[in-house]
Amino acid sequence: MLSYSFCMAFSQQHKHNLKVQKLEVITDKNFTNGIHLLGTNSANASPISQLYPFGKTGAEPSWTLAQWGSNFNLIDVKPKVVSGKTSYENLGKRISFEAKDKTVLVSMEINGSNEYPSPRKDNQDWPHLLLAQEVKSKVRLNEIQNLLYNIDALLMYDENKMGSTLNPKLHTSQVSFYLAVQNINEKSASYGDFFWFGLPLYDYRYRDIKEYAEQDLGKADATKKFILNVAAKDLFTGSLQDKQWVIIKKDIYPLLLDAFKKAQERGFLKGTQLSDLGIGSMNFGWEVPGTFDCGIQFKNLSLTAILK
Repeated sequence: MLSYSFCMAFSQQHKHNLKVQKLEVITDKNFTNGIHLLGTNSANASPISQLYPFGKTGAEPSWTLAQWGSNFNLIDVKPKVVSGKTSYENLGKRISFEAKDKTVLVSMEINGSNEYPSPRKDNQDWPHLLLAQEVKSKVRLNEIQNLLYNIDALLMYDENKMGSTLNPKLHTSQVSFYLAVQNINEKSASYGDFFWFGLPLYDYRYRDIKEYAEQDLGKADATKKFILNVAAKDLFTGSLQDKQWVIIKKDIYPLLLDAFKKAQERGFLKGTQLSDLGIGSMNFGWEVPGTFDCGIQFKNLSLTAILK
């Protein structure tokens, strides 16, 4: 009997050890608890209002919605509900939420025709529409073995309203998913330092988006931190320019490790080790440094860490 009990206990412990430990980096994926609305100036990143596309729950929103660089603030906009879709809209933008099949379909649109009275100039700010979260789980990158990124995305439309005045060095419309990969070790001399890790989905200029690795510059409030956008071909096949759904299911952990290596080779994060790093925040949406009217839909956005 003792031998049988021991074998059973060993078997149960073995099953426990084999169980995969997962951590959902993005919380409230269906926007159940609402969204803190941020303003149009990134120098003041405090919430100015809240959006509740599915009603109030009493819980604190995990999400923020930033409108940096826009001439039109959503603060006083009343939601419109039509056939189960809740929309917030003004002259510069529209964002809509629709619950479908246990997920939420989100539409994000920028009306650059109203944002720009004339073509954007060098160092001029541009409109953003970004859904973002601070990451509460401070798991270190050296504790992760896989980082699974999922999203379904569809380009609704993108119209160049600049004609032949478009300068590809200054003007585009683009959508990316960014992680702020940060030194979260309070005992480190480089605590708080970070770099941007970008996962591109769309750029008006390019069907095939190449890797981009530079310092974050281009406007007065730029972070001046290292930014690496991976090549789109390393994430998915095809192009959102085809206006067909693109489905991404990708382990981005090897790409993230490579980005950190390249950051240090460029002279950034010199006082930081891999064991110091975690994901500080994330954001997703439009940046439109040009006169474009554009829209994208997405659903099933998730980021899952498989722990060692």
